[in-house]
Amino acid sequence: MTFSFRHPMVGHAMIVAGFVLSVGVVRAVYIEPRAREVKAMHATEERLNTELVDLQNGIREMDGWATAHPGQDLGSYHARKALPSQDMVAGFLRSIVPLADRHHVKTELIQPAGALMQETVSDAAGNPMTYLRAELRFHLDAKYQDLGEYLSDVEAMDQLVVVRSVSLASGTEYPQLGADVTIWLYGTP
Repeated sequence: MTFSFRHPMVGHAMIVAGFVLSVGVVRAVYIEPRAREVKAMHATEERLNTELVDLQNGIREMDGWATAHPGQDLGSYHARKALPSQDMVAGFLRSIVPLADRHHVKTELIQPAGALMQETVSDAAGNPMTYLRAELRFHLDAKYQDLGEYLSDVEAMDQLVVVRSVSLASGTEYPQLGADVTIWLYGTP
């Protein structure tokens, strides 16, 4: 049997080989780069959708804040700050003296309750933040309304503090109340 390049099977084989070769070239040159580009675009779209949802949540929070604080400018609002841990107790004690004088609150006892505790929380962006917490216990004497206004002013301070508990008792004289108050102070390490 002799082999000839004129045989119809050879021509068909060359056509099939050319087709397979052209399909491979088209796939390598056009389809694969476009598939990678589509995959990258889907990842970008997913990231942008996540950012859009985050921004929409932020806008809703700002609208909620604006409704809760009518007439106040969001740009002038400042968040409470945690002082450095070495200054947090001294700074707090200095800043409550004018508040106590204004509200006629007498402090009979201040004592720390244990060692500094370390707490990790997420900030607004979801990043972990570490704070040191000190617990102070006070025994205060004041009239009921003065005590309430004083504790409200303490929680509204620029320093990051939380009035954790208040236990009322009768005071030394009739209109005065005695109160055992626990306050948590937060500071940065």
